[in-house]
Amino acid sequence: MNAIKNKGVLAGIAALLIFILIGVGLYLLGGDDQSALERLRDIAIIFVVLTSALSVVFLAGITVALIVLFMQLKDKAMPILDETTGTINRIRGTTNFITEEAVKPLVTVASKYSRFRTMSRVVTGKQTKPLKIQKIEKKQ
Repeated sequence: MNAIKNKGVLAGIAALLIFILIGVGLYLLGGDDQSALERLRDIAIIFVVLTSALSVVFLAGITVALIVLFMQLKDKAMPILDETTGTINRIRGTTNFITEEAVKPLVTVASKYSRFRTMSRVVTGKQTKPLKIQKIEKKQ
């Protein structure tokens, strides 16, 4: 961690030194007929243009990186979506199977039992009520 920190500090110092050397070099390139203020103005304009150019290059790089990232995410997301669709279809098939094989016979038996009770009430003439299930209260 210290080595990385030291490299970062050295890179920052090197960039500052290069920045200063470019400024001094541009100042010395100015003609004798220019005042110091005109030279500084020209240097500032050059640095603004360089900063703008670097900003455009960095923004283009970031844009390209984001496009590549989105393409990779799309390539990884499509198989996941296909797998999810397959899983949903399997679940749908399972629920249909359970409905047909487990629930439908129970409903059929319950309806036949209800029909039998109704027929027995009609034949015997009794009106019986279904059994009530009593709740067991817990004693505390």
